[in-house]
Amino acid sequence: MGLADRLFRRPQTKMSVVVAVYNTGSYLEPCASSLLGQSLPASEYEVIFVDDGSTDSTPARLDELAAKHPNVTAIHIPNSGWPGKPRNVGIEAAKGEYVYFVDHDDSLAPEALERMYDMASRNHADVIIGKIAGHGRRVPRTLFRQNYEACTLETAPLMESMTPHKGFRREFLNEHHLRFPEGRRRLEDHVFVVEAYLRAQVVSVLSDYTCYHHIARDDAGNAGFGTIEPVGYFGNLREGIDIVERLTEPGPLRDLVMRRWYSVEMLNRVGGKGFAGWKDDYRRRMYEEIRKLALERFTSPGIWEHLGPQHRVRSVLLREGRYDDLVRLAAWDASLVLSARLDDARWKDGRLHVSATLSVETGKGDPALTVSEAGELRYEGPAKDVPEQARVLSPVEEPRVELLLRDRETKVDRPVALTVSAAPVGGSGRQPYRLVAEGAVDPGAVGGKPLSAGVWDLFIRLRDWGAGNNVTRRLGAVRIEGLETELEPAVVGGKPLVVVPYWTEQDNLSLDVGQKTRSLGERLAGRALSATVHGAADALRVRVELPVHVGPGAAPLAARLCAVDRTSGLEVSAPSRIEAAGSVAAIEAELPLLAAGLDLAVEVPAGRFARVNDLGVTAEPAPTA
Repeated sequence: MGLADRLFRRPQTKMSVVVAVYNTGSYLEPCASSLLGQSLPASEYEVIFVDDGSTDSTPARLDELAAKHPNVTAIHIPNSGWPGKPRNVGIEAAKGEYVYFVDHDDSLAPEALERMYDMASRNHADVIIGKIAGHGRRVPRTLFRQNYEACTLETAPLMESMTPHKGFRREFLNEHHLRFPEGRRRLEDHVFVVEAYLRAQVVSVLSDYTCYHHIARDDAGNAGFGTIEPVGYFGNLREGIDIVERLTEPGPLRDLVMRRWYSVEMLNRVGGKGFAGWKDDYRRRMYEEIRKLALERFTSPGIWEHLGPQHRVRSVLLREGRYDDLVRLAAWDASLVLSARLDDARWKDGRLHVSATLSVETGKGDPALTVSEAGELRYEGPAKDVPEQARVLSPVEEPRVELLLRDRETKVDRPVALTVSAAPVGGSGRQPYRLVAEGAVDPGAVGGKPLSAGVWDLFIRLRDWGAGNNVTRRLGAVRIEGLETELEPAVVGGKPLVVVPYWTEQDNLSLDVGQKTRSLGERLAGRALSATVHGAADALRVRVELPVHVGPGAAPLAARLCAVDRTSGLEVSAPSRIEAAGSVAAIEAELPLLAAGLDLAVEVPAGRFARVNDLGVTAEPAPTA
């Protein structure tokens, strides 16, 4: 069908959401609620639940939803054992211009369908990918750094995203007879998605709005979490390879697609903690299947020439059949830790500025990355286990460091990019390769929105450092002298938002947002504060300076000033607010004129107002004219 036909024959139903369901239990409710709460009018999208022979209460609940909501359909089929069959049934039943696949234990953001359809429609895309957020699940990151109105495999890192959580133009699926492999198997989504990528003329990627929440279940019941059977798994991978070889010619495009499988599905499984920790029988079976596939189908040097250093090392050992060396190297890799020294942490202009020095070491303290006097960077694997031609590397050009704010309750990460520079090294010979990471986080606008109320723990993560997987550690326990005292609390954002930094029992840095466990009153209690009092005819003007950082543009924080007349014991208070006066946070109020001696206190909000006693503030009124 031509473009003109596609433009003028669009169905009324814009999006068909297909959900393969099996014994979902309580996880169905948040999924269904997110699908029914879309900003797209109900008349413009449909939700198709395909129940794969559930044996719990799920079928009855689906029928209830279908009876109550006209745009919901419930289809029941005999158990097939895997999502491929129910997804295909959903495609056949769909009426929408685009078919979007959602897992039954995940959820969509409120504007996901509307925003994705708008982008797909204006670009006449065959595939639309909305930004995915992971909750205990790994998700693409490089792909979602920017929007791609129209892209292909060669112009965007699409191979990062191989899950089916995408929208596909329905006529595109039918035109190319694209369906999921059925039955109990692995990588059915890879087989489907890679063919769609290779056949698509236009793929659109929406990155400026989180559309999809990919959730790890508490009961570890997500499909695909079970143990891999090597023969079956890599047999299924061969089906994807067959498609790539059928639809591409030897060359850069084919190498690009194959490189993703070679690095993620194969080389990742012959190294690191997983490979080191497996029982030898299983580990050897995994190794043998991977090596057989590598020598059989991954034969182009273009596949491994552009790999990162660690994967290049594993590739050499794998192809040379050096199983014992791979095991020893995996144990060494598994011991790698990120060392992070917090050099500075302070509030400035409503943002928490941090600086840290990083290096990567083994558990014994040996450097994993070193730099020579000539500036040559080396990945320091055990010398006898790593071929010299694989060890000598070029300097890492763009290591990335992120400050991660992790919600202690939900485990959701909010990353903030830091700037990175190489720290100078002294002495002669080979030295540890150190990085200095600096940046700032605005709690009132992390990723465009404020942090939610709760405790946020601070981590630092090194990515793209040239020698393997990302490495992460808590921040704060190792810090320079002078950062021992508590950071002052802050008032930021338009709500306003109260942020109380503190050192944990393990001496790491955390932020209490919204006074959930640490209150502003507790932090101020016992502090010696500076007060000035000016007398008038019948009142006193009182100003108390507070050790609180107030960010520019922050809404004033409600508070009260209280005064007790030492002679009569009479207490009076006046409502006021904490705000910035230049660079100083202060609270001011006008109090009735009492006797000569006043004891002052401040009341600040912590849900309700909490009295801060024993502030050590004593003020004498200035003589009146």
